[in-house]
Amino acid sequence: MSRSAGRLGWFLVWAVVFCDIGTSVYYVPGILYGSTGDRAGFFVVSTLVAFVLLAMKYVDVTRRFPSGGGVVSVTDEAAGPWWGCAGGQLIMVDYFLTVAISAISGMYYIDSVVHLGGNVLPATLGALAVLALLNIVGIKESAIVSLVLAVVAAVVDVGVIIATLLHAPAHMWDRFLGEWSLMGELTPWQMLVGYSGAWLAFSGLESISQLSPAMRDLNGTPRKGMLAVVVSVLITAPFLTFFSTLVLPSEIKDHESERFISELGAVVGGEWLKLAVVLSASSLLLFAANTAIIGNYHVMMALVRRNFLPASLGALSHRFQTPYRAVILSVAIPAIVLVVAAGSMTLLGELYAFGLLGAFMLTSIGMDILRWRDGQRGLTFALGIVTTVLVALAFGTNLVAKPLATLFGGGLAGAGMLLAWLTHTGRLDAIVERIPRLQPPREVDVTEASFSTLERAVAALTPTGPPNVIVASRGATKKIFKEAVDRARSRGLDRVYVIYVDEVPGLFYPQLAQPTPEGLTVLEAASLAIESMGLKAVPIWGLSHSAAESVAEAAESLRCDTVVIGATQRTFLWSALRGKFIGELLGNLPQQIRLIVVG
Repeated sequence: MSRSAGRLGWFLVWAVVFCDIGTSVYYVPGILYGSTGDRAGFFVVSTLVAFVLLAMKYVDVTRRFPSGGGVVSVTDEAAGPWWGCAGGQLIMVDYFLTVAISAISGMYYIDSVVHLGGNVLPATLGALAVLALLNIVGIKESAIVSLVLAVVAAVVDVGVIIATLLHAPAHMWDRFLGEWSLMGELTPWQMLVGYSGAWLAFSGLESISQLSPAMRDLNGTPRKGMLAVVVSVLITAPFLTFFSTLVLPSEIKDHESERFISELGAVVGGEWLKLAVVLSASSLLLFAANTAIIGNYHVMMALVRRNFLPASLGALSHRFQTPYRAVILSVAIPAIVLVVAAGSMTLLGELYAFGLLGAFMLTSIGMDILRWRDGQRGLTFALGIVTTVLVALAFGTNLVAKPLATLFGGGLAGAGMLLAWLTHTGRLDAIVERIPRLQPPREVDVTEASFSTLERAVAALTPTGPPNVIVASRGATKKIFKEAVDRARSRGLDRVYVIYVDEVPGLFYPQLAQPTPEGLTVLEAASLAIESMGLKAVPIWGLSHSAAESVAEAAESLRCDTVVIGATQRTFLWSALRGKFIGELLGNLPQQIRLIVVG
């Protein structure tokens, strides 16, 4: 089905990506200070050229892979499915740490105002449990929410920077010059360690490649969106890192390293600016944790469909049609990591960079391979090679300098690859089949005759004749189909369109999507019922973030003047998280199309 309705323009793309990458500034200065001291800002600056080059490469990734997939799609096409699987394992390691560090960082900022005492870790685990529940129900994550959070965070960040420039103590500039003069005393290894550690400031860059299916176009939109991201990051990350490490007194930096930016706001702007930072930072960090959960289970589902993870992991909730097992795993592993790390931001920072830099490196190498195959030998290709060398340098340094990250990330990715091999070779089947609750979801034979897409239905549409009738149903209630048949027969039509939309929560579309078993069951039952009444049924399946928008789009595209639906049976929780279908449908339907609610 066409997903043109609600596509993202460059400003919304900026908002979604900045909601991810913009959170790094809230915890990276404190983490870098622990390893590099007051030189943290200089090391963030040292990565900026490589960051800009990699950002340019991700714009190319977005254009090349309109169905999304990021590192999985790039490495799969460049080097084969097993490399795609390896890329998936690395990005999942990155997502696991993103969930953990974003969630607890948000709680540390809340703690600076609410004073949770020793309950920061329990509160974080509670927040993760709530996020798991919301994703199992299927929270409808909106780009507009991302826009509001991103704009508020950017305004507050700039406010802190301006307040620092106006009210910072005079010694800040003296310390800046002093630290700059001492940079020459560092050994090459110390420079490399600082450079590789500073890459944490750009975690979240990869999220733009997952937004391809939702973009308005793949020409100007990713380029303009990424340009806005780069400008935003260049304004905020270096300045806030410099200012927080140079302005804050040593006692705060040594004991409040989890919340440098709010403490900076308090020093240069008072308690109101601190409160603004806490509200914007905590909201954005928890939102980023939720986005990472969504991204993680989409990667898991992609690997399930490629037969690199057990099919049982992809089982959908019968009630909510969400991959509840993948959601639970996406939250459980970060929760375990938080417990083992005892909520230490320093330790979490040590674990963080393996998956991030590994995914960056594979993506960069994969794009070099694809460009070489395309015959590119010019400046773009050369800059791509430089980017790969810079990222590989950071990744290689990190492997040696952060043994805990290497052990954790390598162990987790290695275990994932072992599981992928066992799954792909069928060695897990015998074990899984013996455990009833782990049996894979029921297989449904999906054929071209099972359903049509909106594009194919529109192509086969008769250009003349009376307006058509379409029925949208999530169940097989016969009286709904009878109402549609009666209205179609009364105007001399010989067919009724039937649509079922699998609603995908979140902002990312899954790869290799196909109808759920429930969707095919409804379409088959509707076809049998309509044909038993003497008319032909045209079953249509769609995939969308908004079933209401998709039904309205189908009705308009198929020249229907009547949409027949059943009375809603959605619970209050469902409606609150996923929206009210009837209300949204009425809001999207053109005035000339009537809505008939049966029941």
